[in-house]
Amino acid sequence: MFAMLTLGSLDIAAVLLYAVVVLYIGRVASARGADRGAEEFLLAGRGLGLPLFVASLVSTWYGGILGIGEIAYRDGVVTLLTQGGFWYIAYLLFALLLAGRIRRSEQTTLPDEIGRMHGETARVIASALNFLNVVPIAYLLSLGLLAQIVTGWPLWLCVGLGGAVATAYSLLGGFRAVLYTDMLQFALMCLAVALLMGRSVTALGGAEYLATRLPAGHLAPSGRIGAQEMFVWLVVALSTLVDPNFYHRCHAARDERTARRGVLLAIGFWMLFDVCTTFTSVYARAALPGIDARVALPALAQHLLPGGLKGLFFVGLLATVMSTVDSYCFVAGMSVGHDLYRRRLKPDATDAQVVRATRFGVAASAALAVALSLYFRGSFKAIWKTLGSLSSAAVLVPMLLGFAGFRPRGGGAAAMLGGTVGTLGWSALRRFGPPWAMKLEPLLPGLALSLLGFTAAALLARGKRA
Repeated sequence: MFAMLTLGSLDIAAVLLYAVVVLYIGRVASARGADRGAEEFLLAGRGLGLPLFVASLVSTWYGGILGIGEIAYRDGVVTLLTQGGFWYIAYLLFALLLAGRIRRSEQTTLPDEIGRMHGETARVIASALNFLNVVPIAYLLSLGLLAQIVTGWPLWLCVGLGGAVATAYSLLGGFRAVLYTDMLQFALMCLAVALLMGRSVTALGGAEYLATRLPAGHLAPSGRIGAQEMFVWLVVALSTLVDPNFYHRCHAARDERTARRGVLLAIGFWMLFDVCTTFTSVYARAALPGIDARVALPALAQHLLPGGLKGLFFVGLLATVMSTVDSYCFVAGMSVGHDLYRRRLKPDATDAQVVRATRFGVAASAALAVALSLYFRGSFKAIWKTLGSLSSAAVLVPMLLGFAGFRPRGGGAAAMLGGTVGTLGWSALRRFGPPWAMKLEPLLPGLALSLLGFTAAALLARGKRA
């Protein structure tokens, strides 16, 4: 891809200042949390207040801004449904039904919750799935593309540098560093999307401009997406109910009320971001047809924004993605340090050893994400659907039924194995098998096998009691 976003000296100064500030914040957080133990490093002492909760959750969850731009550029305003409306339903369900329970459980990670309900085998399987789910493939690819469109450097180098910077401060200061930098990055991302949206309307025009320049169906609420794909996006949105970052924030919250109110307040910000990002991407389709959809937003910024403001927007894009990469890598690091090392390999590990293992996990997840993002260098949409489908199919059934009180012996493990085999098996069939396999999304057989595995385990457990 050729460099396409031209930054002046003022723009470059803004980018450098941003990098220095986030690293400095990480250093400050490191000094504040020094020698306070594993709970401080992993959960910020379980004292997360409402402002930090909201800023961190909002910024972490919106790191796929280039992916939203890609989908909206190609599909139109139906993106507000597939990447917005379906997800708001999931957020509400999480806030009203799960957030308080998760904080009350006093657990540390999502696999801890699975283990509490379904036993040690299920916890181990959940740990592996959890790690794979939070390796930030799409988000590091976003960082790499952002760097590449400015520098023109090879994608592998841009992705590697992005991963190094994004994880540096979390390695220093733990979760508190992630929280403090997220507050800054939340403000920057708000400014960026508002800036480009406002400039698009004033420079290009309103609804009439879009209506005369967009492909047929681009402004239709249902777009050109079929019913099955709509359903798949709905179920992928429900993966929010088993998202490790949501659980992490709730485990770290000061109390149940903070967890519940924090998710509810975050929904309002996500709605505003979705409207701005979707319509800005639609403006990009109208003004710049034929460009690479993955860089629709930076391309529109290059087209509309003057020097100085262009750098501010670019910093906002960087902040949006960085806030997700650091959080995902940190939660992946917790899977190594807490779920694997402390829970499985060395139950008597000291806090210092757990912190070291977590730091190793953060670095390992970043390295794996770099490798996989170069392998999956294609569509953000494809990456999200693949990983979101696997997460939903494997973990959704045992987690929700477990919270509802259904916890048969072996049910959690059977459901997760069934969901994983069903999703991956059908994905392989679609790629290498007969053409008719393409008519069914992998998520659907994955969910069916997950529910079948859970039901079979429940019937076996009932038979043994009889």
